Amino acid sequence: MSLVAGSALLLSGCQATPAQENDVAARLENAPASLSARAMAESVYEVLVAEIAGQQGDLATAYSLLMRAAQTRQQEDLYQRALQAALQMGDGNRALEAAQAWQKAMPQSREANQTVLQMLLALNRIPQSQWHLRQELRLTPDAEMAENLYAIPLLYQRVPDKQMVLKVVEAALEEFLQPGSPWRGDAVAVLGRIQLQAGDAEGALARMREAFAINPRASGAAFLALELYGGGEVQAGAPLHRYAASEQASPRFLLSYARMLIGQNHSEQALEVLERVTRVNDPALSEAWLAKAALEAGRQDYARARASLDAFEAQLVQLPPSGARQRGLDEANVMRAQLADVEGDHDAARRFIEQIREPEVAARALFQHAQALAGAGRLHEAREAIRSAPALDEDMRHMKVLAEVQLLRDQARYHEAYVLLSALVEASPDDDDLAYELALLAERLGRTAEMEARLRAIIARSPEHHHALNALGYSLADRGERLDEARTLITRALAFEPDSPYILDSLGWLEYREGNLARAIELLQKAYDGDQDAEIAAHLGEVLWQAGQRARARDIWQRAAQAQPDNQTLRETMQRLDASGAAESRRQESQ
Repeated sequence: MSLVAGSALLLSGCQATPAQENDVAARLENAPASLSARAMAESVYEVLVAEIAGQQGDLATAYSLLMRAAQTRQQEDLYQRALQAALQMGDGNRALEAAQAWQKAMPQSREANQTVLQMLLALNRIPQSQWHLRQELRLTPDAEMAENLYAIPLLYQRVPDKQMVLKVVEAALEEFLQPGSPWRGDAVAVLGRIQLQAGDAEGALARMREAFAINPRASGAAFLALELYGGGEVQAGAPLHRYAASEQASPRFLLSYARMLIGQNHSEQALEVLERVTRVNDPALSEAWLAKAALEAGRQDYARARASLDAFEAQLVQLPPSGARQRGLDEANVMRAQLADVEGDHDAARRFIEQIREPEVAARALFQHAQALAGAGRLHEAREAIRSAPALDEDMRHMKVLAEVQLLRDQARYHEAYVLLSALVEASPDDDDLAYELALLAERLGRTAEMEARLRAIIARSPEHHHALNALGYSLADRGERLDEARTLITRALAFEPDSPYILDSLGWLEYREGNLARAIELLQKAYDGDQDAEIAAHLGEVLWQAGQRARARDIWQRAAQAQPDNQTLRETMQRLDASGAAESRRQESQ
């Protein structure tokens, strides 16, 4: 078991296989040869009593009996169950005691050593972890070494004293840092990633250069470069892209590299990288097929997307049954439902959704399905789909109501949305986010005074609620009322979210209302660069139009209309200022 897989041990509960305790032959076979029949019988009885005690909530007794049985019979599963009892009690010291006894009894067990390492880190006993980290690396086969070295900074990432971590890890990696070690470049990169966690970007860059100089093929150096580049260190870009383009790039790295490209909206490059990953045909990298399917669907290449989903599922079924495997199958069904909805086969979409096992995933899929039904003019069915979604707790019930409210709002059924949301607000009067949504609906209904009163009530309760500050400031600016107060409100909101495209949009619109076209264009362009939302595009285009930059305004409007053809603000702006351009947009939309 790799260090990455072993790190899940504490979360999994280290549960024993029930059949092992229920089968007498297995118990006798696993017992030490010197164990007498009487001792074995007593031990079996102790385990039985421990099970009863645990079921009755007496975990301390269960722990003691399981530890005694484990030490008598020298069975790994009994040490694991004693550890689980200690964890259920919330007693980290006893859990560590069980793990250390297990490791002492079975010194060559990687799982036992990994568990001790995890417990030491959980208890913040960092210096003591050094020996166990070194032991884990000694027991690691070469096929898993790169993965284990990569996992080390992840294991220690929650430890606050990064200098201590660096000292302990460097000592544990001593033999790997020696000249001639095939893993020297990766080991240097481990230290660089810990330095990066400590905020020492310059030190991490130096380690990256050193690691690549030692071994240009070191995947650890590439992962360090990826983290640096993702954090804004552009100097890491050249070695990062060079490694990614090389034939030696590890598939696991390429999958992470593709995720970065997707995050940067470089979909075509990401698709090329994912093609390379999927050629490896490794079930451990099956996520690449799912990501590839999503990108192909985004290109409207639905046949290829389905083929990628087929390959994804074929790889998943090769893995042992687990929660992760089922989540993957559920996500595949979510995407298949989306593809069916896009192509108008809503009945097929519902059949895929019915195959989803995880309630929260099924609810999300039903919400998306409802949007598709509403878009097809089947609003009643859309609302029924949302209402049929599972709701295991109060949060999910709120989500269902909000999804239905969003559906009605998108269909301009503002009054029905208002009535539905009002009931939820009455049940949760102190929920600022619900109150905020209701205020926006009040504005849609032309109830400006009510909207303003609700937003002021939120701000009085929660002065840091920047959405309410921004909404009230924008409303005043848009109506051309109390512009000084509008500026104060928007400026306060911007202090909480300085780079928010929506707050920048509000400030830019205020500048426009005050006649400051140059400053308005500057702010609105910055907002548009951050999010090419249709309403931001409408505002930027209008200011450009008034500044005489009409070709540029039309270009921004046309691109926004292609992406969000139903946006009311955009349509009204184009019709008001550029009727011919609006007509052309509608003509292109109908083709």
